[in-house]
Amino acid sequence: MNLNIHGWKEFRIGDFFYLQRGHTLTVEQREEYEGDIPCINGTIENNGVQCKLSKNIESIGFNIIKAPAISIVRVGNGGKTFVQTKDFFIADNAFALTPLKHMSIFSMMFISAILDGEQLKYSYGRTVTNDYCNTIIKLPVDATDKPNWCFMESYIASLHHKPLTTKNKKGKAPDLNLKTWHSFSVGRLFTMLNGKGITQEEIAENAGEFIAVQSGEDNNGVMGKIDLNYCKKMKYTYSEKPCLTVARSGSAGFVSYQNSGCVVGDSAKILLLPDEVASIEHYLFLQTMLTANRFKYTYGRKVTEDKYLNDVIDLPIQHNADGSTFTDSACKYSDEGFVPDWEFMENYIKSLPYGDRLEG
Repeated sequence: MNLNIHGWKEFRIGDFFYLQRGHTLTVEQREEYEGDIPCINGTIENNGVQCKLSKNIESIGFNIIKAPAISIVRVGNGGKTFVQTKDFFIADNAFALTPLKHMSIFSMMFISAILDGEQLKYSYGRTVTNDYCNTIIKLPVDATDKPNWCFMESYIASLHHKPLTTKNKKGKAPDLNLKTWHSFSVGRLFTMLNGKGITQEEIAENAGEFIAVQSGEDNNGVMGKIDLNYCKKMKYTYSEKPCLTVARSGSAGFVSYQNSGCVVGDSAKILLLPDEVASIEHYLFLQTMLTANRFKYTYGRKVTEDKYLNDVIDLPIQHNADGSTFTDSACKYSDEGFVPDWEFMENYIKSLPYGDRLEG
């Protein structure tokens, strides 16, 4: 279906939804009221679900939100929305949008996608407030200039995909045995390339097939596709090889894998492994480890080259046939001579569900 936005009209989100704010949830309360009802908080993982609580938590002021509804991340990744299809609670780092009248899940999905386009307003540490109800969005309209709910539902219903299958079973991955791991500084593993300014206007005017990445989390950080020759002409920062990208600001510390390389704007950086170990499995393993350090860049802190390359991550290390620790006399990866166990990392990723479907 064609998504020609010409003729769409502006609407206030508060005309369709009632905004509800969550309650403070402590670690002790999470443990005391553990149950099976999702609780939405300030995470973008698992559809915004931070934990699951029992109905008994209503005794201390929590209200269950009837599904379907839309949840909104309030801080950190402020403005990110999720459609919730099961009844849920909300904690203090989230809001909920409950429809004033019956609305289908497909219509909510359509509106959620439109709202995600408003995330830029909440970058750089800005917080979503009660004023969110005054957010203006554009929607398709019918002959009477009212929202065309039928079109929205039909459009979402038309989107389809073939379910991905895997022969790998859960629980078959080798033991990580974290006690045997050692620390490596990020700068001993990666080469970092700092991005330069690229605008949306440039992408529109120089459209191509080369991915352009900035600091956002949606769509793997991709803000569009640009002509590679134009990037070379402008001496922008790019890699034609697979790489990781890390957001410098906004969603600072967010790490994504770019299988076909990319060009990065000034709000992102490229991380490259040495060619001999630059496989998709290694990149994905290390992406997970780097993401564990993301908390260091919350509350408006930016990723700087010196700080990031001096960060440390723990990795499995190589051993000799007799079980003793292998050391590299050249000390390429660490002053102690420890060498990351690249083979283990590759095999571990391949053994995970859907690891057999990776295409490097």
